[in-house]
Amino acid sequence: MFDFDETLLISLNSVDGLYSNKQRELLELFGGASALAEEFSSCRDVALKAVSPKLYDEIKQALDGGNISRAVEKAVAGGVRVTTLFSDDYPAALRDIPEPPTVLYYKGDLKLLDKPSVSVVGSRKCSDYGRRVARYFTERLAERLVIISGMAYGIDETAHKTALDCGGETVAVMGSGFNRIYPSGHKWLCDRIAEQGLVLTEFPPDAPPNQFHFPMRNRIISGLSDGVLIVEAGRKSGTQTTLNHALDQGKRVYIVPNDIFSQCSVGSNEMLKNLQGALVTSPEDILADMGLDRAERQSAHQLTFGEQSVADKLAYGKKHFNQLLEETKLAVSELQYILSDMEIKGLLIRLAGNEYQLTMEGIK
Repeated sequence: MFDFDETLLISLNSVDGLYSNKQRELLELFGGASALAEEFSSCRDVALKAVSPKLYDEIKQALDGGNISRAVEKAVAGGVRVTTLFSDDYPAALRDIPEPPTVLYYKGDLKLLDKPSVSVVGSRKCSDYGRRVARYFTERLAERLVIISGMAYGIDETAHKTALDCGGETVAVMGSGFNRIYPSGHKWLCDRIAEQGLVLTEFPPDAPPNQFHFPMRNRIISGLSDGVLIVEAGRKSGTQTTLNHALDQGKRVYIVPNDIFSQCSVGSNEMLKNLQGALVTSPEDILADMGLDRAERQSAHQLTFGEQSVADKLAYGKKHFNQLLEETKLAVSELQYILSDMEIKGLLIRLAGNEYQLTMEGIK
Protein backbone atom coordinates (compact mmCIF):
# COMPACT_ATOMS: atom_id res chain seq x y z
CA MET A 1 0.00 0.00 0.00
CA PHE A 2 2.77 2.44 0.94
CA ASP A 3 6.46 2.33 0.12
CA PHE A 4 9.11 2.49 2.85
CA ASP A 5 9.59 6.27 2.74
CA GLU A 6 5.86 6.84 3.08
CA THR A 7 5.47 4.42 6.00
CA LEU A 8 8.40 6.00 7.79
CA LEU A 9 6.85 9.47 7.51
CA ILE A 10 3.51 8.15 8.78
CA SER A 11 5.28 6.62 11.78
CA LEU A 12 7.26 9.78 12.50
CA ASN A 13 4.10 11.85 12.26
CA SER A 14 2.50 9.67 14.93
CA VAL A 15 5.07 10.84 17.50
CA ASP A 16 3.47 13.45 19.73
CA GLY A 17 5.24 16.78 19.32
CA LEU A 18 7.27 15.79 16.25
CA TYR A 19 5.77 18.17 13.72
CA SER A 20 6.55 18.41 10.02
CA ASN A 21 9.37 20.96 10.33
CA LYS A 22 11.32 18.67 12.69
CA GLN A 23 10.59 15.62 10.54
CA ARG A 24 12.11 17.35 7.52
CA GLU A 25 15.07 18.51 9.59
CA LEU A 26 15.78 14.94 10.66
CA LEU A 27 15.53 13.67 7.09
CA GLU A 28 18.02 16.32 5.98
CA LEU A 29 20.40 15.55 8.85
CA PHE A 30 20.48 11.85 8.03
CA GLY A 31 20.27 12.20 4.26
CA GLY A 32 16.93 10.49 3.67
CA ALA A 33 14.38 8.07 5.07
CA SER A 34 16.41 4.89 4.70
CA ALA A 35 19.47 6.38 6.37
CA LEU A 36 17.33 7.78 9.17
CA ALA A 37 15.80 4.38 9.86
CA GLU A 38 19.16 2.58 9.77
CA GLU A 39 21.35 5.05 11.63
CA PHE A 40 19.04 6.81 14.10
CA SER A 41 19.69 4.47 17.03
CA SER A 42 23.48 4.67 16.65
CA CYS A 43 23.70 8.40 15.92
CA ARG A 44 22.13 9.96 18.97
CA ASP A 45 24.41 13.01 18.87
CA VAL A 46 23.34 13.79 15.31
CA ALA A 47 19.66 13.47 16.15
CA LEU A 48 19.98 15.71 19.20
CA LYS A 49 20.87 18.59 16.89
CA ALA A 50 17.20 18.61 15.93
CA VAL A 51 15.20 17.11 18.81
CA SER A 52 15.23 16.87 22.61
CA PRO A 53 16.46 13.73 24.44
CA LYS A 54 12.87 12.87 25.37
CA LEU A 55 11.71 13.17 21.77
CA TYR A 56 14.72 11.18 20.62
CA ASP A 57 13.64 8.22 22.77
CA GLU A 58 10.08 8.40 21.43
CA ILE A 59 11.27 8.57 17.82
CA LYS A 60 13.62 5.63 18.38
CA GLN A 61 10.68 3.58 19.61
CA ALA A 62 8.49 4.71 16.68
CA LEU A 63 11.13 3.56 14.20
CA ASP A 64 10.90 -0.02 15.41
CA GLY A 65 9.54 -2.15 12.56
CA GLY A 66 6.49 -3.34 14.47
CA ASN A 67 5.63 0.16 15.61
CA ILE A 68 5.87 1.48 12.05
CA SER A 69 3.35 -1.14 10.92
CA ARG A 70 1.01 -0.33 13.80
CA ALA A 71 1.21 3.41 13.07
CA VAL A 72 0.24 2.80 9.45
CA GLU A 73 -2.63 0.49 10.41
CA LYS A 74 -3.97 3.05 12.84
CA ALA A 75 -3.62 5.87 10.31
CA VAL A 76 -5.88 4.16 7.77
CA ALA A 77 -8.46 2.80 10.21
CA GLY A 78 -12.09 3.83 9.82
CA GLY A 79 -11.89 4.66 6.12
CA VAL A 80 -9.16 7.29 6.47
CA ARG A 81 -6.67 7.55 3.62
CA VAL A 82 -3.16 8.99 3.75
CA THR A 83 -0.82 10.85 1.42
CA THR A 84 2.71 12.03 2.22
CA LEU A 85 5.37 14.31 0.76
CA PHE A 86 6.77 11.17 -0.87
CA SER A 87 3.42 10.22 -2.48
CA ASP A 88 2.48 10.91 -6.09
CA ASP A 89 -0.96 12.22 -5.11
CA TYR A 90 0.31 14.73 -2.53
CA PRO A 91 -1.31 18.14 -3.29
CA ALA A 92 0.95 20.14 -5.59
CA ALA A 93 -0.27 23.41 -4.05
CA LEU A 94 1.32 22.50 -0.70
CA ARG A 95 4.73 21.31 -1.87
CA ASP A 96 6.22 24.79 -2.17
CA ILE A 97 4.68 26.56 0.82
CA PRO A 98 6.83 27.29 3.88
CA GLU A 99 6.76 24.22 6.15
CA PRO A 100 4.50 21.93 4.07
CA PRO A 101 2.84 19.14 6.08
CA THR A 102 4.69 15.86 5.62
CA VAL A 103 1.57 13.73 6.05
CA LEU A 104 -2.10 14.36 5.27
CA TYR A 105 -4.94 12.14 6.51
CA TYR A 106 -8.15 12.52 4.53
CA LYS A 107 -11.64 11.31 3.67
CA GLY A 108 -13.26 12.17 0.38
CA ASP A 109 -12.04 13.22 -3.05
CA LEU A 110 -8.42 14.39 -3.01
CA LYS A 111 -8.68 15.46 -6.66
CA LEU A 112 -10.76 18.46 -5.58
CA LEU A 113 -7.44 20.05 -4.65
CA ASP A 114 -6.51 20.19 -8.34
CA LYS A 115 -9.42 22.53 -9.09
CA PRO A 116 -9.56 26.34 -8.76
CA SER A 117 -10.52 27.27 -5.21
CA VAL A 118 -11.07 30.02 -2.70
CA SER A 119 -11.02 29.79 1.08
CA VAL A 120 -13.81 31.51 2.99
CA VAL A 121 -12.80 32.29 6.57
CA GLY A 122 -13.81 34.45 9.51
CA SER A 123 -14.88 34.56 13.14
CA ARG A 124 -16.36 31.67 15.05
CA LYS A 125 -18.55 34.14 16.95
CA CYS A 126 -19.78 35.95 13.87
CA SER A 127 -22.68 38.37 13.52
CA ASP A 128 -25.86 37.78 11.54
CA TYR A 129 -24.39 40.16 8.97
CA GLY A 130 -21.29 37.97 8.71
CA ARG A 131 -23.39 34.88 8.11
CA ARG A 132 -25.42 36.64 5.42
CA VAL A 133 -22.27 37.80 3.68
CA ALA A 134 -20.72 34.30 3.87
CA ARG A 135 -23.86 32.78 2.33
CA TYR A 136 -24.11 35.47 -0.35
CA PHE A 137 -20.50 35.09 -1.49
CA THR A 138 -20.36 31.30 -1.19
CA GLU A 139 -23.53 30.70 -3.22
CA ARG A 140 -22.02 32.50 -6.21
CA LEU A 141 -18.39 31.44 -5.79
CA ALA A 142 -19.32 27.76 -5.42
CA GLU A 143 -20.58 27.80 -9.01
CA ARG A 144 -16.99 28.23 -10.18
CA LEU A 145 -14.69 27.39 -7.29
CA VAL A 146 -14.10 24.77 -4.63
CA ILE A 147 -14.83 26.35 -1.23
CA ILE A 148 -12.17 25.71 1.44
CA SER A 149 -12.54 26.44 5.15
CA GLY A 150 -11.73 25.14 8.62
CA MET A 151 -15.00 23.49 9.78
CA ALA A 152 -15.25 25.75 12.85
CA TYR A 153 -18.45 27.38 14.06
CA GLY A 154 -19.51 30.67 12.53
CA ILE A 155 -18.21 31.70 9.11
CA ASP A 156 -16.51 28.34 8.39
CA GLU A 157 -19.67 26.35 9.07
CA THR A 158 -21.78 28.73 6.99
CA ALA A 159 -19.40 28.51 4.02
CA HIS A 160 -19.24 24.70 4.06
CA LYS A 161 -22.99 24.24 4.50
CA THR A 162 -23.88 26.79 1.84
CA ALA A 163 -21.53 25.18 -0.68
CA LEU A 164 -23.05 21.76 -0.03
CA ASP A 165 -26.62 23.00 -0.09
CA CYS A 166 -26.20 24.68 -3.47
CA GLY A 167 -24.53 21.64 -5.04
CA GLY A 168 -20.98 22.97 -4.87
CA GLU A 169 -17.77 21.34 -3.71
CA THR A 170 -16.05 22.05 -0.41
CA VAL A 171 -12.90 21.09 1.50
CA ALA A 172 -12.53 21.19 5.29
CA VAL A 173 -9.12 21.37 6.96
CA MET A 174 -9.16 20.23 10.60
CA GLY A 175 -6.92 21.13 13.53
CA SER A 176 -7.24 17.69 15.14
CA GLY A 177 -7.25 14.00 14.20
CA PHE A 178 -10.19 12.05 12.77
CA ASN A 179 -10.84 10.36 16.11
CA ARG A 180 -11.11 13.76 17.81
CA ILE A 181 -13.42 15.77 15.52
CA TYR A 182 -13.56 19.39 16.67
CA PRO A 183 -15.87 20.93 17.41
CA SER A 184 -17.56 17.68 18.45
CA GLY A 185 -20.91 19.15 17.43
CA HIS A 186 -19.67 19.20 13.84
CA LYS A 187 -19.30 15.46 13.36
CA TRP A 188 -22.41 15.59 11.16
CA LEU A 189 -20.76 18.30 9.06
CA CYS A 190 -17.51 16.35 8.84
CA ASP A 191 -19.40 13.26 7.64
CA ARG A 192 -21.36 15.24 5.07
CA ILE A 193 -18.28 16.99 3.68
CA ALA A 194 -16.37 13.69 3.53
CA GLU A 195 -19.23 12.21 1.51
CA GLN A 196 -19.66 15.13 -0.88
CA GLY A 197 -16.25 16.79 -0.78
CA LEU A 198 -13.01 16.38 1.17
CA VAL A 199 -11.93 16.54 4.82
CA LEU A 200 -8.22 16.52 5.65
CA THR A 201 -5.78 17.10 8.48
CA GLU A 202 -2.05 16.84 9.10
CA PHE A 203 -2.66 15.51 12.61
CA PRO A 204 -2.70 11.75 13.37
CA PRO A 205 -6.01 10.08 14.31
CA ASP A 206 -5.91 10.61 18.09
CA ALA A 207 -4.47 14.14 18.05
CA PRO A 208 -6.56 16.49 20.22
CA PRO A 209 -7.62 19.99 19.11
CA ASN A 210 -4.75 21.77 20.85
CA GLN A 211 -4.96 25.55 20.60
CA PHE A 212 -1.68 25.86 18.69
CA HIS A 213 -2.89 23.37 16.07
CA PHE A 214 -5.21 25.93 14.51
CA PRO A 215 -2.58 28.45 13.37
CA MET A 216 -0.78 25.43 11.87
CA ARG A 217 -4.00 24.35 10.15
CA ASN A 218 -4.48 27.85 8.73
CA ARG A 219 -1.31 27.65 6.62
CA ILE A 220 -2.87 24.63 4.88
CA ILE A 221 -6.18 26.43 4.29
CA SER A 222 -4.41 29.32 2.57
CA GLY A 223 -1.85 27.05 0.92
CA LEU A 224 -4.52 25.00 -0.85
CA SER A 225 -6.44 28.06 -2.04
CA ASP A 226 -5.99 30.29 -5.05
CA GLY A 227 -7.43 33.13 -3.00
CA VAL A 228 -8.51 33.87 0.57
CA LEU A 229 -11.80 35.64 1.34
CA ILE A 230 -12.01 37.13 4.84
CA VAL A 231 -15.67 37.72 5.66
CA GLU A 232 -15.56 39.00 9.22
CA ALA A 233 -13.00 38.91 12.04
CA GLY A 234 -12.74 40.32 15.55
CA ARG A 235 -9.67 42.04 16.94
CA LYS A 236 -8.00 38.82 18.19
CA SER A 237 -9.43 36.48 15.57
CA GLY A 238 -7.37 33.51 14.44
CA THR A 239 -8.23 34.67 10.92
CA GLN A 240 -5.22 36.97 11.21
CA THR A 241 -2.92 33.94 11.03
CA THR A 242 -4.65 32.79 7.84
CA LEU A 243 -4.09 36.25 6.38
CA ASN A 244 -0.41 36.20 7.38
CA HIS A 245 0.09 32.79 5.79
CA ALA A 246 -1.73 33.90 2.64
CA LEU A 247 0.54 36.92 2.28
CA ASP A 248 3.66 34.81 2.88
CA GLN A 249 2.47 32.34 0.25
CA GLY A 250 1.67 35.03 -2.31
CA LYS A 251 -2.06 34.31 -2.39
CA ARG A 252 -4.79 36.69 -3.51
CA VAL A 253 -6.54 38.22 -0.49
CA TYR A 254 -10.10 39.56 -0.47
CA ILE A 255 -11.77 41.30 2.49
CA VAL A 256 -15.39 42.35 2.90
CA PRO A 257 -15.98 45.72 4.65
CA ASN A 258 -17.96 45.39 7.87
CA ASP A 259 -19.96 47.31 10.45
CA ILE A 260 -17.58 49.80 12.12
CA PHE A 261 -19.60 49.61 15.36
CA SER A 262 -19.39 45.81 15.71
CA GLN A 263 -16.71 44.03 17.74
CA CYS A 264 -17.05 41.14 15.28
CA SER A 265 -15.63 43.39 12.56
CA VAL A 266 -12.76 45.27 14.20
CA GLY A 267 -10.08 42.86 13.04
CA SER A 268 -11.19 42.51 9.43
CA ASN A 269 -11.70 46.26 9.05
CA GLU A 270 -8.15 46.80 10.33
CA MET A 271 -6.87 44.25 7.82
CA LEU A 272 -8.74 46.11 5.10
CA LYS A 273 -7.09 49.40 6.02
CA ASN A 274 -3.66 47.79 5.77
CA LEU A 275 -4.19 45.97 2.48
CA GLN A 276 -4.80 48.25 -0.44
CA GLY A 277 -6.81 46.60 -3.19
CA ALA A 278 -8.21 43.80 -1.02
CA LEU A 279 -11.72 45.26 -0.67
CA VAL A 280 -14.54 43.30 -2.30
CA THR A 281 -18.26 43.96 -2.13
CA SER A 282 -19.59 41.21 -4.38
CA PRO A 283 -18.63 37.69 -5.52
CA GLU A 284 -18.16 39.13 -9.02
CA ASP A 285 -15.21 41.18 -7.73
CA ILE A 286 -13.43 37.93 -6.86
CA LEU A 287 -14.44 36.10 -10.02
CA ALA A 288 -13.23 39.04 -12.10
CA ASP A 289 -9.88 39.14 -10.33
CA MET A 290 -9.45 35.41 -10.87
CA GLY A 291 -10.48 35.61 -14.53
CA LEU A 292 -13.70 33.65 -14.06
CA ASP A 293 -16.29 36.34 -14.83
CA ARG A 294 -16.73 35.19 -18.39
CA ALA A 295 -20.32 34.20 -19.08
CA GLU A 296 -20.25 36.41 -22.19
CA ARG A 297 -16.74 35.37 -23.17
CA GLN A 298 -17.57 31.67 -22.93
CA SER A 299 -19.80 31.93 -25.99
CA ALA A 300 -16.89 33.50 -27.86
CA HIS A 301 -14.68 30.59 -26.79
CA GLN A 302 -16.89 27.63 -27.59
CA LEU A 303 -14.36 24.83 -27.80
CA THR A 304 -14.00 22.68 -30.88
CA PHE A 305 -13.93 18.91 -30.46
CA GLY A 306 -10.13 18.93 -30.55
CA GLU A 307 -9.83 21.83 -28.10
CA GLN A 308 -12.24 20.14 -25.69
CA SER A 309 -10.18 16.95 -25.89
CA VAL A 310 -7.02 18.87 -24.98
CA ALA A 311 -8.80 20.78 -22.18
CA ASP A 312 -10.10 17.51 -20.71
CA LYS A 313 -6.59 16.05 -20.61
CA LEU A 314 -5.21 19.17 -18.91
CA ALA A 315 -8.07 19.44 -16.40
CA TYR A 316 -5.97 18.06 -13.52
CA GLY A 317 -2.61 19.61 -14.28
CA LYS A 318 0.15 20.26 -16.80
CA LYS A 319 1.21 17.68 -19.39
CA HIS A 320 4.00 17.25 -21.92
CA PHE A 321 3.26 17.53 -25.64
CA ASN A 322 4.05 13.85 -26.16
CA GLN A 323 1.66 12.84 -23.39
CA LEU A 324 -1.11 14.93 -24.95
CA LEU A 325 -0.31 13.39 -28.32
CA GLU A 326 -0.71 9.90 -26.91
CA GLU A 327 -3.86 10.62 -24.90
CA THR A 328 -5.78 12.69 -27.48
CA LYS A 329 -4.85 10.41 -30.43
CA LEU A 330 -4.54 13.53 -32.60
CA ALA A 331 -2.02 13.90 -35.41
CA VAL A 332 1.13 15.86 -34.57
CA SER A 333 0.32 18.76 -36.89
CA GLU A 334 -3.30 18.92 -35.67
CA LEU A 335 -2.29 18.96 -32.00
CA GLN A 336 0.31 21.67 -32.68
CA TYR A 337 -2.33 23.81 -34.39
CA ILE A 338 -4.86 23.33 -31.56
CA LEU A 339 -2.32 24.15 -28.84
CA SER A 340 -1.15 27.25 -30.70
CA ASP A 341 -4.73 28.46 -31.23
CA MET A 342 -5.69 27.85 -27.59
CA GLU A 343 -2.59 29.74 -26.47
CA ILE A 344 -3.55 32.72 -28.63
CA LYS A 345 -7.05 32.66 -27.10
CA GLY A 346 -5.53 32.70 -23.61
CA LEU A 347 -6.94 29.27 -22.74
CA LEU A 348 -3.58 27.66 -22.00
CA ILE A 349 0.11 28.49 -21.63
CA ARG A 350 3.20 26.71 -22.84
CA LEU A 351 5.70 25.99 -20.07
CA ALA A 352 9.38 25.12 -20.13
CA GLY A 353 10.14 21.63 -21.39
CA ASN A 354 7.29 21.63 -23.95
CA GLU A 355 4.62 21.21 -21.26
CA TYR A 356 1.18 22.84 -21.35
CA GLN A 357 -1.20 24.04 -18.64
CA LEU A 358 -4.69 25.53 -18.70
CA THR A 359 -5.12 29.13 -17.61
CA MET A 360 -8.00 30.23 -15.37
CA GLU A 361 -9.70 31.29 -18.62
CA GLY A 362 -9.37 27.78 -19.98
CA ILE A 363 -10.82 25.99 -16.95
CA LYS A 364 -14.50 25.23 -17.35
